[in-house]
Amino acid sequence: MCFITWIVVASLGSLTMNDASFDLVMKAVQFKKPDRIPVIPIIGLYSLNISGFQSAELLHDAEKQAKSQLVCQTRFGYDGIFNVMDLSVEAQTLGAEVEFPANSFPYLKSHPLREPESFEGVPPLDVKSTRLSVFTDTIKRMAEKTKRELYISSYVIGPFTLAGHLLGIDDLMELTVEDEGITKSLVAHCAKIVEPYIEAQVEAGTDNVVILEPSASSSLISPRFFEMFSCQNIKSLVSHIHNLGAGATLHICGKTSKILEIMCETGADVLSIDSYVTILEARELIQDRACVMGNVDTTLLINGTPDDIKYATDTCIGMAGSGGGCILSTSCDTPIEVPEANMVSLVTSAMNSRPEM
Repeated sequence: MCFITWIVVASLGSLTMNDASFDLVMKAVQFKKPDRIPVIPIIGLYSLNISGFQSAELLHDAEKQAKSQLVCQTRFGYDGIFNVMDLSVEAQTLGAEVEFPANSFPYLKSHPLREPESFEGVPPLDVKSTRLSVFTDTIKRMAEKTKRELYISSYVIGPFTLAGHLLGIDDLMELTVEDEGITKSLVAHCAKIVEPYIEAQVEAGTDNVVILEPSASSSLISPRFFEMFSCQNIKSLVSHIHNLGAGATLHICGKTSKILEIMCETGADVLSIDSYVTILEARELIQDRACVMGNVDTTLLINGTPDDIKYATDTCIGMAGSGGGCILSTSCDTPIEVPEANMVSLVTSAMNSRPEM
């Protein structure tokens, strides 16, 4: 038995230590007072530091991706588990060329949609015969080991971001100004074509589908454009996810203070926010319309000390209050460069927290 396989087999017995984790997360999402605030850092390729795999292996091999994610969760003991975040996979399935640098995130080298008017020719995502199946198979493997013990989450790209990947983000930005009608139709089409991927994830066993919409951040487009081009399409995806019986999370990077209330209109159960917005500000704007997930700064996680991370974690938890409605997490996907001691500090600080009476 190889070393990595031994770690995973050995870890399965210890997962019973996290029997309360799933219920803990559900309490937070439902605004019930938890025994402590659940902690789910956004862990993707970071897990290769623990498993010893290469990034290309995780992105092309479901068995290795699932093992890597399980080993990492076992090492740190957080309350939920993700598959690996890959913002290129949907566009690659639709014809984009993707580069896979060593131990780093993949990126697009080309955009398959030459003319925005030809968007109707872009087909729904084919899951089974493409790299998308790596991620759905990973979900299935993780669910077989941790279902109803850990909160399982997976990803789908947001419709506005996918439109930018198909057309090129600069061309999409120009289109939003030059032709609102075509832009709306293109983004609505992108929302429809990702539905088969969502359905496959829920069938595989995910508890929560995270819609990744970074290109709709207020760092890139105005709140008016977010409401016009992205919000309604995300709302339709959230409704689809709910109809399939899963929870929905919306993650938008960057500055989102001006759109948080609009984000609530999507019906997402959880809003995952970047460190540009404080937990306190988010809670005041959102109230009890959605659970807040966040938001220890990933840059601090790289450059800070364990004491810095403890202070940031305690600050987030203090802002969250005691009535549920908050999941302690990272501000975005955890960088590969984060020292292990800092990840230990984040998780243990959260584990040792208790809501004030």
